[in-house]
Amino acid sequence: MTDGTELGRVNRRSDYGVVNYRVDGTSAYVPEPAVSLGRERKVSRTVARNRSKAKNVNRAYVLFLAVISVATVMMCIRYLNLKETLTAQASANERLESQLATLRSENDALLEAVSNDVDWNYIRETAVNKLGMKYAAEDQIVWYNTEDCCFVRQYRDVPAS
Repeated sequence: MTDGTELGRVNRRSDYGVVNYRVDGTSAYVPEPAVSLGRERKVSRTVARNRSKAKNVNRAYVLFLAVISVATVMMCIRYLNLKETLTAQASANERLESQLATLRSENDALLEAVSNDVDWNYIRETAVNKLGMKYAAEDQIVWYNTEDCCFVRQYRDVPAS
């Protein structure tokens, strides 16, 4: 143009449908009509048929999409319910574990208090002096092998040595 205005292209990918704007000093852009450069795209019959099929949506397809959408929403709701249940159970589990830890510490403290209150020397002296008990001699001790590491059950009398 000869009046001092500049033309700038907006769409640089292709020349089809380019909108040019006139720049005139500090004034706002004034869009010029799109210029057709003579290249019109021709659409084959197959493409046109596919486009028309895509525009005409079948009732069965809409019903299918509705059913799938409802199923998806129901699965999401079920997932959120399960996640809420799991979170509640985890918090209950943590609460019970803290109660268990508290009870164990109280139990250990009571056991320590009971153990400290017992005078083992007094019990030994009372058993030996007043009740006449004696320590077992080596030939009186009978050793048994057991599969269990905890205890031995006695089902009959121990044989005399």
